[in-house]
Amino acid sequence: MGIQIAYYPGCSLHSTAKEYNDSIKASFSSLGVELKEVPDWNCCGATAAHSLNESLALALPARNLALAEREGLPLFAPCSACYHRFILTNRKLRADEDLLLEVNELIDPLNYKGSTEVRNILEVLVEDVGIKRIKEAVRRPLKGLRFVSYYGCLLTRVPHGQASDDKENPVYMDKVIEALGADPVPWPSKMDCCGASLNLTEEAIVCRLSSHILDNAQAVNAQAVVTSCTLCQMNLDLMQSGTKPEYSHPAGLPVFYISEILALALGLSLPAGHWKKHFVDPKGVLKKGGLIQARGE
Repeated sequence: MGIQIAYYPGCSLHSTAKEYNDSIKASFSSLGVELKEVPDWNCCGATAAHSLNESLALALPARNLALAEREGLPLFAPCSACYHRFILTNRKLRADEDLLLEVNELIDPLNYKGSTEVRNILEVLVEDVGIKRIKEAVRRPLKGLRFVSYYGCLLTRVPHGQASDDKENPVYMDKVIEALGADPVPWPSKMDCCGASLNLTEEAIVCRLSSHILDNAQAVNAQAVVTSCTLCQMNLDLMQSGTKPEYSHPAGLPVFYISEILALALGLSLPAGHWKKHFVDPKGVLKKGGLIQARGE
């Protein structure tokens, strides 16, 4: 039976994280998940709006929630920052009728009633699709590959929000990686902050935080880092690029989106030039897993 869900790609997946968007669409279609992109969606305001204008910080995500509500579907937000803003907005608007009225005046003619449920990519895969269904769909198991699951600091730590996964020791991504045939390696940094939001202002802090994560991934002999956060992927990948030698880390570890390794395990081909969007070339790891040697994807 197919699954329908409202899809909110957000700004990143239509620009810097296009490979996330491409691999989500390919893998979800293969698993029978119909993504109905929210019509006329707008930026949710992450990560700056909430520090500048509280009303705008609520109205921006609320408008998208209202659009999804009109479709009568749960809202799937792959970006951890977007997901975080939607969950927080829902909590505040559901708890305060006066605030809901104020925000609805800002997003008029839309009117949000507060009924939209928000899902992240791991919730959709584990709870809606199911691990059993994912295992059955695997065509090219990721045997012999050692991955560390990197959730980042936002995905499950929503203040006063109900998280499906454990807030401090999440396991959903590990379950998906294991279902794909790879080895999810235990490590201490799965929830550490990489400092991505400080990239333009505090590079030294970002370097320290990201280097700690990459050091720990190397310490457990991981072959790659797997994440579901656009900011985390970009930051850890960029930190190893050598574009700023004084802040570069020599780990050479590919940083995959969970949807990318999902698409590969399902036997799907990604668009030409897909892997060129990564700063750390992942082809060496993929060849070891026998995932690209046949066609050189």
